[in-house]
Amino acid sequence: MRRSRVRGPNSALTEFLRVEGITDAFRQRQNEQGGENAENGENSPNGTPPRATWFTRSRRARTPENAQIVVSSEDDNGSDGDYEADIRLSDDDAERQPDQFGQEEDCVDCGNPFTVTVYSRFVDTLKGYICEDCNEILKKREKTARQNQANARKRRKKLAKALLDKKSVRIASLQDVCIRTISKNIADVEVLGDIGQGNINKILKILSKNRSLDDSTVELFLNPDLTALEFWDCSNVSSDAFNKIAAYCLRLESLTLFMCGQFHNDNLTYYKDKLPNLKKLALNGPFLINDRVWQDFFDHAVCDLQQFEIRNTHRFSNSSLISLLEKRGANLTLLKLSRLDGLDSAAVYELIPEYISAGKLVTLELSHPHRADLISDDLLIHILAITGESIKHLNLDGCTGLTDNFLIEGVAKFCPNLELLSMRNLELLTDEGFSEAWSEFLMINYGGLVNVDLTKCTGLGDRAVHALLAHSANTLVELLLNSLNKLSKGFWMLTLTEDFDASKKAAKKNENANVSADTEDGTESEIFNKVALPLLTKLDVGFVRSFDDEVAEKISQECAKLAILEVFGNNRCTSKAHTRSELLVIGRQGEDI
Repeated sequence: MRRSRVRGPNSALTEFLRVEGITDAFRQRQNEQGGENAENGENSPNGTPPRATWFTRSRRARTPENAQIVVSSEDDNGSDGDYEADIRLSDDDAERQPDQFGQEEDCVDCGNPFTVTVYSRFVDTLKGYICEDCNEILKKREKTARQNQANARKRRKKLAKALLDKKSVRIASLQDVCIRTISKNIADVEVLGDIGQGNINKILKILSKNRSLDDSTVELFLNPDLTALEFWDCSNVSSDAFNKIAAYCLRLESLTLFMCGQFHNDNLTYYKDKLPNLKKLALNGPFLINDRVWQDFFDHAVCDLQQFEIRNTHRFSNSSLISLLEKRGANLTLLKLSRLDGLDSAAVYELIPEYISAGKLVTLELSHPHRADLISDDLLIHILAITGESIKHLNLDGCTGLTDNFLIEGVAKFCPNLELLSMRNLELLTDEGFSEAWSEFLMINYGGLVNVDLTKCTGLGDRAVHALLAHSANTLVELLLNSLNKLSKGFWMLTLTEDFDASKKAAKKNENANVSADTEDGTESEIFNKVALPLLTKLDVGFVRSFDDEVAEKISQECAKLAILEVFGNNRCTSKAHTRSELLVIGRQGEDI
């Protein structure tokens, strides 16, 4: 199907026709003459048909059945393509349309007579031509429709962005508007005076998200009274600017620098003497600092370092960790080691329980080690036996060599105060082992867990998750069960249904009679007691295929505080589910993102 773009009255084609003298009257005469020549088999002196006849015939040849001509006119700004009219020609129309030019027709829309020209519009739905007045009205309608479509696309993008940011679209508070305005005019922030550390942290997060933190803006947040500073994206911060932090903020006790690729040996050496009050240092991506400088810092820094976090560098080696443990291990209350390819010795990791003080470590993260065998069940059991009583936050993401044993012999016996547990990608955990561990864990941990992340612990199923909920239902705020595809729909419905419900009583009666209900995959289902989740605020059940519209409605009704529900990859969870209006459901089937 060929498409010929004929622009408005000032188009190149119109100018060509005018210069060549091809007017409506001229074409009519040439058509008549061409018909006679065709009957007599005559051509022009050079053996080709007359020019107008050739133009008409070639045009007919280019308009086969259902051909489409697109007419584009310029908008008010002179840009092409704002308006497009489709003229679809039937077989008969293609033959008779040129002969209609110059004739008087009745508009198929309003009925008024008008003269058909090459610019007249043929409307498929009305099977005829419309006059210029009706054409203008139709163009305005089409333009309005396109604007509405564009606005709808913008709205969908806004909603999609809010979904991905896990926010609902709402009217921003006056404070949020002011903070965004300050962020856009950050160079003038000093005129505001003291705006409070909480608002400064919000501004810093916005700047980090937009990657607007650089040498010129860093100085605006430095003052001698600061005790805590958090820069979450230092990609555009130079080595000289890092030195200004220690020069201006001598009273710093907590310093967080993420994505600090330009943080250099000289910076850490400078901090060694200039920050005597520093108790917490968290660095992400300091790959320019070598092993020798790390050892020198741990050996000679004047500060009393109690919390240390380091991520994403290959230059933090075995010797660096040994130096940290020997010089600072006894006072550590927080230790986070993640994605450190330079730590490649299991024997070095085994030194951790030898140097940390009993009952002092509160937060421990040993995530994404260089090799799976570096973090073993025995290592975790040894660490937790020494400091498990004080551990509140435990992160073991990516430690794929761990099995049920570290839960049964470690967590379940030595962690009475545990609140946060993250175990992503621990595929060796089993439904039976996890359930056993939690039945024992219940005997020592009375408070319950607040945040639990079991993403991609694919060996876990109904029994494991119900054991977790039965223990921590009253305290859970965030629960991530992404990719736990062994969870059945029966588990969800029974866990969220009152025990005195008639259907549940009948199911229990059948169970007592040794008649077990079957799940969709053919396995026997258990009858689970009702679990109330009064504080649950965020739930991620992405790629849990059993989670459908019915379950979504049920959990929306039962969990009054639930604000964020992530359901990516669940093709039976759609927008048809009737959930609370204030519940933000992310990733439903059929929604535009």
